[in-house]
Amino acid sequence: MTGVAITAELDRHLLADAVAVLDRLGSGFVPQLARDIGAMIERQTKDRIRTDKTAPDGTPWAPWSDRYAQTRNTGNRRANSLLIDSENLLVSVQDYTTGTTATVGSQTPYSAIHQFGGRGIPERPYLGLSAADRREIEDLVIDLSAEWLQ
Repeated sequence: MTGVAITAELDRHLLADAVAVLDRLGSGFVPQLARDIGAMIERQTKDRIRTDKTAPDGTPWAPWSDRYAQTRNTGNRRANSLLIDSENLLVSVQDYTTGTTATVGSQTPYSAIHQFGGRGIPERPYLGLSAADRREIEDLVIDLSAEWLQ
């Protein structure tokens, strides 16, 4: 994949204390959990771009330079917000989960420059997990486990 992505590998071997529970849940549980986590991370990432405008650690994104800001509301152009112009980046954020690996990212050529910054362009990280995102994923794991154990 060109672009940038965040990946979470759900490896049963790293969860030694949970193996017995995972065995009770069955072989389909971890792939289902990976799919649900991938979908959740995609939504969390799109929310970060659309409304939060902060890095996963809560740091606000750098504003546009004054010079660039002047180009955002001219002629037929409507005023846009950080990382949203044509919405190509927002729409390009996708869940690429397969098997037990949850992967969310963007294949647009400029996705990495927004995430990491570059010459003259400040970083505006949108991929990653905030503390609230992690709690939401933990709740998902607990809820899905309880559902599968019934």
